[in-house]
Amino acid sequence: MTQQTLQQTEVRHILVVDDEDDCNFVTRMVLKKAGFSGRITCYTSAAEALAHFRSGADLPDLLFVDINMPAMSGFEFLAICEGERLLPNEITSVVMFSSSNRPSDLERALAFRSVMGYVEKALSVDSFERILADRRSPRK
Repeated sequence: MTQQTLQQTEVRHILVVDDEDDCNFVTRMVLKKAGFSGRITCYTSAAEALAHFRSGADLPDLLFVDINMPAMSGFEFLAICEGERLLPNEITSVVMFSSSNRPSDLERALAFRSVMGYVEKALSVDSFERILADRRSPRK
């Protein structure tokens, strides 16, 4: 594996955007159970995450975005990020993260250029491993 390919597949920093502290706690526990030893940053508002991306510093390798949040939904967050060309970028893989299993939410999520996947809450070790495998696969 070349150094560039290794950098593209390695996940060292995960950012979670979810307004529910309990969900953030469970997500952290599942990631640790899955063997993730990198850094996990959690924001409870999309506005905080947007400020993080606008700073241009410390972009995550993997971004989990909840759909249903007060003030700014995950869809609105992604629309702003894509409109400002913050996403997609060369570093961050985006996964929509929601308790919704509505086909319309899945379809809407996957319509964003930056979204590589969709996971129903709560995150499991298996779903995290699938995300990593999908992230390693060449994009079409």
